[in-house]
Amino acid sequence: MNSDANQTIHILLASSADAREHNRMLKLYHTYTAAGYKVTFVGMDRLKKRNGRDLVDGLECTYIVKGYGHSNWRLLIGYPVRMVRLFFYLLFRKPDLVHVFELDGGLPTSLALMGRSIPFVYDVQDNYELRKKWPFPIKYMIRWADRWVLRRAGGIIMPDEKRIVGVFADARDKITIIPNCPPDAAAASAPRVKHPAGRLTVLAMGQLHENRGIELLLDVAGKMPQLRLLMAGNFPDPRLEQKARNTPNVEFRGWVPWEEAIALGREADIVFAFYDPAYKVNLLANAQKWFDAMMTGTPILSNREIANANWIQEIGYLCTYGDREELAQTLEWISQRPEEAEAKGKCGRALYEQKYNWPLMEQRLLKMVRHLTPGRELSGSFEHPEPSRKTEVRQGRTI
Repeated sequence: MNSDANQTIHILLASSADAREHNRMLKLYHTYTAAGYKVTFVGMDRLKKRNGRDLVDGLECTYIVKGYGHSNWRLLIGYPVRMVRLFFYLLFRKPDLVHVFELDGGLPTSLALMGRSIPFVYDVQDNYELRKKWPFPIKYMIRWADRWVLRRAGGIIMPDEKRIVGVFADARDKITIIPNCPPDAAAASAPRVKHPAGRLTVLAMGQLHENRGIELLLDVAGKMPQLRLLMAGNFPDPRLEQKARNTPNVEFRGWVPWEEAIALGREADIVFAFYDPAYKVNLLANAQKWFDAMMTGTPILSNREIANANWIQEIGYLCTYGDREELAQTLEWISQRPEEAEAKGKCGRALYEQKYNWPLMEQRLLKMVRHLTPGRELSGSFEHPEPSRKTEVRQGRTI
């Protein structure tokens, strides 16, 4: 750890992802470096696309695990391997602060830093206990592990007050709420693409998974030739990807750079964001795609079962999850009332500027980090941009 107060404070970001495909992590990296911190990254190269070391926008990246992919049984091996390697990696490193994501990173981090004066930030976007209907022994172990990490974390980040449930409620005094807001990109103010009357463009992006309502949307799109379905991101299920490619009115762009993903919002009339209510964690969804849509002034279409449905309705539309007929009727309604959809999009943009913009979230983040690293000077200064300022940030890929 830096003993000299005049040296740059070193923050180590630790994630189970590829830095080039983790735009939340890259957003944090840009904020930290703008504030004068030195930042490095240790991650997992799931698709074996990187060398052991990589450089992303000046960020030094180290990958301690290669392979195992996404959303498959191989991760039953891959996650434990990554946890063990992260533990040993941290044993021989002396950063001033570790910013670690999720329980699979938080547990080895808390163990490796025991007895050492190195604080860590526990960044929780998914409550592991709520991800699945775990058998009781596993559920108990997850709860115990989270409680262990929460007690040892210097600070905790969560995206929403509604996520503070279970063991997290006991750690409320350490929690800083930082929703998944993006920096205000130049692409968000590009001219909106106009479509012929009655023609509706729906944007679905990110993890194009069955439990995100993607199969429902594909079924409805196949019966609505007047609808254009624009998709960007990753299909964990090859069957769903093939179904999308076989649907004539679907345009699948694959993984796209973050700036391009934001620009797609200006090409769409509505952003699709469904979450299967059978999963408790989905009921507490706080999705970056909501805030991406708000930034671009595009209304959101989500399902009414989620906890945030009330305020989503002000800036978009709601359907019942699984009801294909209602989904088709809602899409038809939107296509016939473009002025109403545009007004909802403008309402979302205003909410983004007033409450859900990244400069405001940066202030919360840096306040917490400075509290955890007192008495140390930074190598530079940081000025928070005004919420309405356009800040073009190079990021990785949409997730």
